[in-house]
Amino acid sequence: MILNGVIKALHSGDWEAEFDLSRNGLPNSFFAVLLYIPIGFVVAQAAVKFNDVTGHVPYNSIAIILVLIALTFPLIAYLLCMVFDKQDRFRPWVIVRNWALLFALLLIAAVFGLYLIGLLPFGIAFILGQSVYIGTLALDVRIAMRVAEFDWIGAVFAGALISITSMMVLMLGLQQAVV
Repeated sequence: MILNGVIKALHSGDWEAEFDLSRNGLPNSFFAVLLYIPIGFVVAQAAVKFNDVTGHVPYNSIAIILVLIALTFPLIAYLLCMVFDKQDRFRPWVIVRNWALLFALLLIAAVFGLYLIGLLPFGIAFILGQSVYIGTLALDVRIAMRVAEFDWIGAVFAGALISITSMMVLMLGLQQAVV
């Protein structure tokens, strides 16, 4: 149901029937956000394994970084909805995006999981994972167009702002975790 809704939201069709867009649907969509954390652990474990680091995976740091990244989207979406007078689109936008990003991150985790079990070299896993991560920009642009009902320029602006903010939090968080 939810995956079908994400596919419809990205392409065409009645995506609204596939999601709980009620008041309860918004906090329920944050269940997807909670699942980002174990997915991030898989990717972090792959990075540690590749680098042959004898230390442990910084699980606490990864969890904090992922939660901060996840919280930047609703903040940006809220600000954009306020500025562009689209307050009625805020809830559906956050709900659909939370679930859509979960499926993108599951693809990334699957690729790095294949590396962890020895079925894929790290270089290929990295390229595929990075490609999906970069593809989240297109995902954000499309969801901003279809769900938040931005025009092309507004959707590109929203997608770029979301991606830039997420990358900024990721880089700052990783820099702090490494130091």
